[in-house]
Amino acid sequence: MSNETVKAEARNGAQFRRVAEDILALAAGLGAGAGLMYLYDPDRGRSRRRRLTSEATGLLNRGEKLVEKHSMDVLNRARGLMHDTTSVFLKEEIPDDVLAERVRSRMGHVVAHPHEVKVKAQSGVVTLEGNLNRADRARLTEEVEAIPGVKRVKDHLAPWTGAAPGMLMGLAAGLAVASNVLFSHARSKVGHAG
Repeated sequence: MSNETVKAEARNGAQFRRVAEDILALAAGLGAGAGLMYLYDPDRGRSRRRRLTSEATGLLNRGEKLVEKHSMDVLNRARGLMHDTTSVFLKEEIPDDVLAERVRSRMGHVVAHPHEVKVKAQSGVVTLEGNLNRADRARLTEEVEAIPGVKRVKDHLAPWTGAAPGMLMGLAAGLAVASNVLFSHARSKVGHAG
């Protein structure tokens, strides 16, 4: 390409940019004007401004609450990490009742029927007694071993049979009621037919 061709293309590119900038400025001005007309309309402008202010305030409040919530979460996680780190080096003895409560609390997140398990703690040794199914039993033992302060877990859990006597009695009562309803319904049909 010749030197003059390059200069001509540069002039055309500069002119195109100026035209594009002018069009963009015109569109921005028209948009701003339309927005001001919308907000300062003599009939409904005041209510629109009030609604806009209310929505902006609500957005700011939600943002503040969200930031506060996340900052508290980060702060609590940092405290937990600090406590875990210091507990590794200090090896403080945890009172038996506190340790048992920690186990019960964790058990509520791991086991479907936490009320079926009794927890005892003595000098860092946790004893679990009660009935649990095999999957819950393995998961619970693993989780309890991971709790800070637990030195050992004694697993005295028996396999869960699945049906408690109360459940069986309820099932039998339900079947009795259902059979009575069906029997009386059939008897009334026979009585109407005859």
